[in-house]
Amino acid sequence: METPNQSPSLLERVPSSAWPVAVLLSWGAALLFFGLVRFTPYGLDEGAARALLLNWSTVGQIANPVFIVGIPDFRAVLFIPLGIYWSGSIVAAKVFTILIAFAGVLLLFHWSRRRWSEELALLASGLFLVAPLTLLQIDSMDQGIYLLTLVAAGLWIDAKYRSLPRPMGGWYFTHMLLTAVIITLHPMALAYPAVLAWQWYRDPVSKKHRQHMFVGLAIATGVILAMGAGWVAIDWLVNPVLSLARVFYVFYPVDVDHDQELVLGTLCFILLLLVLLAAGRELARDTAGRMLLAALALGLLCADLAWALLAQVVIVYGGGAWLLKAAGRPALQKVFGQRGLVTGLLFLLLFWCMQMDKTYANQLANNILDPVDQLIDQLREEAADVNKPFRAASQWPSRTMIILRRDVLPLPPPMPDSQTLWNNIKMLTHVIFAHSDKGNYPLAKQLAELITVTRTEAVEAGGVIVSIKPEGAAESPAPPTPATDGASAPKP
Repeated sequence: METPNQSPSLLERVPSSAWPVAVLLSWGAALLFFGLVRFTPYGLDEGAARALLLNWSTVGQIANPVFIVGIPDFRAVLFIPLGIYWSGSIVAAKVFTILIAFAGVLLLFHWSRRRWSEELALLASGLFLVAPLTLLQIDSMDQGIYLLTLVAAGLWIDAKYRSLPRPMGGWYFTHMLLTAVIITLHPMALAYPAVLAWQWYRDPVSKKHRQHMFVGLAIATGVILAMGAGWVAIDWLVNPVLSLARVFYVFYPVDVDHDQELVLGTLCFILLLLVLLAAGRELARDTAGRMLLAALALGLLCADLAWALLAQVVIVYGGGAWLLKAAGRPALQKVFGQRGLVTGLLFLLLFWCMQMDKTYANQLANNILDPVDQLIDQLREEAADVNKPFRAASQWPSRTMIILRRDVLPLPPPMPDSQTLWNNIKMLTHVIFAHSDKGNYPLAKQLAELITVTRTEAVEAGGVIVSIKPEGAAESPAPPTPATDGASAPKP
């Protein structure tokens, strides 16, 4: 007996290409509606702030000290549309970062679906979208989000290039340009050309393709390293345990519980090691997995939050694949059912991440700033008076400039003595820096010796603000003497 043809349901009529757009709109709208992204210049990554200012100043044809701060990373290339169409708009920059982040997760979804299964791709990608560290990276426009997306895009372009019969062409040069952009973002990005060269050595399309790829990667890497471009405000030799503590937890930015930070970071570090032991060989079977592992190893030299984001990818996707494989064993199925263990852990993780997201939203709603932003914010009222002279030197010149909207220069280089330092800073009105950084000890000591022409306005957890008397008030400082008054001079 023939059965009548059933008409497709409403969900079946929706094109498959429409679902990613629907998820993007829903997720992005939720971030904006629940206040998980701030539309103020606070909390920006120094490199992102420099790239934005460079584009805004170029498009607006405005003379800006950002041109002497240093070569930015090549996020400035990605920000060109922001400078042309939405110059000066923080809202546009944050929305653009949301789009970049979603594109990265979408590429991760396709990779994990090909590598493991669609079930893992859905579960891991959904968890990654609501993880606290992901939202923190989006809000700060940190290089981790851009690095993750560009590496995934680079692998897609590499696959396109491999399918071409000719060794040269548009895809080749696009890939080399993208490689240069990737390298400028972070030191661990050097794993991208290294692993890619190894992959082409082992599995070339042809000798000519391989030769061109080797030459292109060498030129792109060599030129960027020779230029000294990128790697803005990189913290070297950071404790990776402290960075991993941010993967699934949101700390109060002003008063961080270091014992809690150490405990949570240690637990995440142990979890990362377990995932590497259980799924490391599985990850190393394809190019993307090898890049993740190589970047994790190389990033230990500067294990900041961008490095922690890649560690989160390994934990979520690699750990999820191992967990689904373990849940399929008969012994566990008898106890927890077909997917009882996986469903329970996923529910707990989602509940925890939502609680952390709520905490983060409350911090943003109450305008709770991190120590550096708090320090910079203390100069806002003085900088707002355009009739008063204001010219500052800051350890974070781009962040300071974009918050205060006044001219800000980088900190002066090391000077042989306090008299030479005075000759270089007497045209400034303020110097702002982190006095606890070892690299700033000589500057703090020399400023402390200039007690007749400087005054410490604030000493906070994020650093110090030192005001400088007008040049006419004292043409030269008194002979350098050790500072004895702790309230009048910064101490390292």
